[in-house]
Amino acid sequence: MKTLPNYYNNSKSKSRETKKLVVIPAYCSSLGGMTVSLALLIKGFELCGASDQLCLLVRAGSTLEKYLKNAGQESVIKSIPRQGKQMLLPQALQWVAQQPQDWPLLLDNCVAVSYLPFLLKAVPQLRLSHRPVYHFCHDLALSHNPLGYLARKVTFTCLAPAAICNSQFTANHIHKLIPDIRGILYQPVDTEQFNNQPPTGSPPKNLQPILNSGARIMLTPSRLNQPGIVNDKNLRALIPVLAQLKAKGHFYHGVIIGEDKSPGQIHTRTLLESAEKLGVADRFTILPPTFAIEDYYKYADVVVSLAPREPFGRTVVEAVACGVPVVGSNTGGINEILQNFAPEWTVEPNNPMAVAEAIIKVINSTTTSDTLSKGKDWVDTYCSVAGYAQRIIQITGLALANSSLDLNRV
Repeated sequence: MKTLPNYYNNSKSKSRETKKLVVIPAYCSSLGGMTVSLALLIKGFELCGASDQLCLLVRAGSTLEKYLKNAGQESVIKSIPRQGKQMLLPQALQWVAQQPQDWPLLLDNCVAVSYLPFLLKAVPQLRLSHRPVYHFCHDLALSHNPLGYLARKVTFTCLAPAAICNSQFTANHIHKLIPDIRGILYQPVDTEQFNNQPPTGSPPKNLQPILNSGARIMLTPSRLNQPGIVNDKNLRALIPVLAQLKAKGHFYHGVIIGEDKSPGQIHTRTLLESAEKLGVADRFTILPPTFAIEDYYKYADVVVSLAPREPFGRTVVEAVACGVPVVGSNTGGINEILQNFAPEWTVEPNNPMAVAEAIIKVINSTTTSDTLSKGKDWVDTYCSVAGYAQRIIQITGLALANSSLDLNRV
């Protein structure tokens, strides 16, 4: 008699397990906003008393695994050992196929072209099993290559997931790929970590020389990516802003904190060369990513984020939670956030004179503290960790599976 596959042999025993939401992240090797959001999703489930209903698949030994273990969240992660050069997604989908069919699957921003063949291959099993499938869209999923867009369109039409988006801006772009949008969930902020209380320890060592110089800190937490791509972080726009501030007699030091994965760190070299040409090399620093970014917000005078098509803008809400004003792009998700409490902080991202003038005005305005107070109230309301988890639980149907779960108790 033919032996049935493992996931059929185990289906009876697994059906008695607690229903879980299984999350497959797109990226395990980078430290960024999606990493933080996943950690806060776990914390939100804990606050809701639903930790046993969440399972996050991660690559063993990855940055994401280390980050979550460092946060004490290893109880909800399932580590998938690496098999040669194989990426996480195909192995994770194989693991999901062995789980009970009513366990919903949440694909976390799996829109890269390299993922599409594996998603297409999984479509028959996912559709035939009637497993609920959701896709969290942190990205606009746009492409300058028409074939790339067509590949996404075919894949997501076949997969037919329900979408959750991190902003209305993202939803406006993603609905042509995934029309079934179940919710707009602004990304959560841990207000215990990000707060406006005075710093209790010494400044980060790599900030100390800048602070000693007497310069104001213009902070931009962001990974360094290729200029011209759809989600261009537009970091090159910061250099002319520093030059404008210098010309106006203001002493600001631009600090970028983020990862540069380009070969030979060419993105870093290009920015430093630009700063040298415009005479602000002594006022511009690029620092590596850190798990303790809140320690840098504490010493920033302003956060500047000029990405024109940023889907959300986590650094904006983190900065506001820390009591730091933000000068940000008047387009995209950054604009969507700031329009709720500080529309006057938005600027045309490629107009360095306007950006410099906005920074000076925001720093010196007597209304900035009141605006920050309004901003903090907005963050507390719309970026709550517990509220974020509650919405995920409701959208994916976990609340229906656990009648004892009280989503109003947090």
